Amino acid sequence: MRKLTIMVVAYLCFNSVTAQYNEILLDTDYGSDNKEIHELLRFEGVETIDLKFSGDGLEDKDYTILIKEFINGTLSKTDTLISTLQDSYLKPIDTTVFKFKFYIKTQLDNTIKMMSIFERFSTNKIYDIKKTKDNYALHDFLNGPKSMPIEIGKSTYILGYFLPYLDEETGWKKYCEVSGSKHNPDDWGKVYNIPNYFLVEVLFN
Repeated sequence: MRKLTIMVVAYLCFNSVTAQYNEILLDTDYGSDNKEIHELLRFEGVETIDLKFSGDGLEDKDYTILIKEFINGTLSKTDTLISTLQDSYLKPIDTTVFKFKFYIKTQLDNTIKMMSIFERFSTNKIYDIKKTKDNYALHDFLNGPKSMPIEIGKSTYILGYFLPYLDEETGWKKYCEVSGSKHNPDDWGKVYNIPNYFLVEVLFN
């Protein structure tokens, strides 16, 4: 009986260590700590967020970040923002921390401009959109101040940039109810009748 107990405890400990090793935590921070820069970004309509991934399981992992655009409830485009598997210039992560800064803006010429700044380089994407009277908003998928767990080997949505949905009962246009809902982000267009939105997806493997 004692031997069986020891085996069970060892098994649970092994599973716990394995789970911790295979789990990455994401933390985010919006805007700028500099008041003047923060106000300037707001004036220019630029939204920005710092993303920090941490965990022992990050070391030696490849990473891929995708941008997905949905129009009228259907996935219309998938772009690779960055991938160590597709670009020989990029190397797998060699530390327990991986960070980048994400900027996004809806421009006056009815385009959306995205810029991601990594440690030694940056990337840009521009998307054409239809003119709209509503504003797009950038939201992460964290549950309040808690870190977001990300599983290695599993594609995970981390950011959404989307138009609001109209709550017909109240007449209010809402954003947080969308990003904080339990609906699959792939279904936002159909569930909330959102004509256009973008999702940022990450995969570590």
